[in-house]
Amino acid sequence: MGNTTRSILTISHQYGSGGSRIARDLGQRLQWAVWEKEIVRKIATQYKVSEEYVEAKDERVDSFIERMVGLFGMGGFESAYEVPPPLWLTDAQLARMTRSIVEDVAKEGRAIIVGRAGNLILADHPRTLHVFILAPLPVRIGRVMETEGLTHAAAEQRVAGMDKLRADYVRTFYHADWRDPGHYHLVIDSGVWEEGGTTELITWALERAS
Repeated sequence: MGNTTRSILTISHQYGSGGSRIARDLGQRLQWAVWEKEIVRKIATQYKVSEEYVEAKDERVDSFIERMVGLFGMGGFESAYEVPPPLWLTDAQLARMTRSIVEDVAKEGRAIIVGRAGNLILADHPRTLHVFILAPLPVRIGRVMETEGLTHAAAEQRVAGMDKLRADYVRTFYHADWRDPGHYHLVIDSGVWEEGGTTELITWALERAS
């Protein structure tokens, strides 16, 4: 796998489509670094804030807490997220930090960037393949029920809420529609191909894309 034509892969994915696990599988297969929660850790280390704080704000905009309370109710919100008291770090600053890290990772190559509008940040970067992974809603709800131990109703709410947060983040900071296929080279339905087949398709595309 060392002779892949593209040396950077960005993966955007609907919540519950298996995108994170697919990225990890690809990272092991290609021996490439995977940047997902690693971005959170790097920001937390560089700016001396807790990982939980960065995670609470990651891929979200200023009305995060209010909107999440509206989606899940305060009890569900508190049980799902650990949100420390607000610190100095604003969402706009966090977005700039994230962009800087993604650009630095791209310079090194041989990396997979998951979410964080990586496809838009690196839209003009050479040797980069941008992938969007989706799946039908029932499939995504079923996966979230299984992986997170939620009821059907709670999983459905989680999927809708997380998709909305990601869409709002991309629209706010990059003025783009996160779901627009025009922002990607490859769109894959993991409900059809399952996680293994999706991994194979992306590997094939990396090796053959010019």
